[in-house]
Amino acid sequence: MMLDSHPEIMCGSEAPWITNQVIDGFPSLRELTQYLIKHKWGPVNGLTGVNEDIIYQQMALFIDGIMSTAAQSYGKTRWADKTPRNIIAVPFLYRLFPHAKFIHLFRDGRDVALSTKAAPWKTIPYRSNKVKNTYGNALKRWVDWIETFHIDAKALKLTYLPVRYEDLVCSPKSEIQKILDFIEVEWSDQVLNPYKFEHDTVEGEGRKSFYLRQSIDTQALYRWKKELNWFERRSTKAIGEETLLKLGYESTESAKI
Repeated sequence: MMLDSHPEIMCGSEAPWITNQVIDGFPSLRELTQYLIKHKWGPVNGLTGVNEDIIYQQMALFIDGIMSTAAQSYGKTRWADKTPRNIIAVPFLYRLFPHAKFIHLFRDGRDVALSTKAAPWKTIPYRSNKVKNTYGNALKRWVDWIETFHIDAKALKLTYLPVRYEDLVCSPKSEIQKILDFIEVEWSDQVLNPYKFEHDTVEGEGRKSFYLRQSIDTQALYRWKKELNWFERRSTKAIGEETLLKLGYESTESAKI
């Protein structure tokens, strides 16, 4: 929402149609790309002169055409995508857009898992399956996504900007300045007033709560310190403690109930 408030950048609704898995109930362009490249009835195997590079080039043009059209409707020249599942689709996205700017926005996994568990979903996608929406499963997925991203980024020698959610909420001006410097866009005070602008977002509780707040607040920070029960604390130590510490977060045991 903050970047979408910038006069040059369009960052609209999440775009699961680009990178999601079919287990979510619908296919994505990432899966279509693999079909076109690998399936015996796909164009790479069935047409002379068509190779993998052509498929990726055309898919990139297709996505950019849709996103650029949306950006231009607001008079903007650049677009961004914030779909959470992008974190495990970096090789695909990098192949499509090798000159894109990648930003890794991460949050304390305990708060992520609590937020996921509180959502109305009975199950959540995890790798190639769906699992029950519990604190433990949500934390496992968070760890898997974080570790997958780090492995992919290292393999690709990816240049990216890490941004801690907690820092962004507590120091929005300085953190957004870092982001704008990284993507080489001039500062605009509009990014600090996202509630004053209309945004392309899917209707839901997230949109409602965003406009109800009317400010960048810290209420959701480190909620795990008050909300985690004894069993969830034990689960955290077994599932996510190593990744949490690696990212610079405090240990679960250091915070008293």
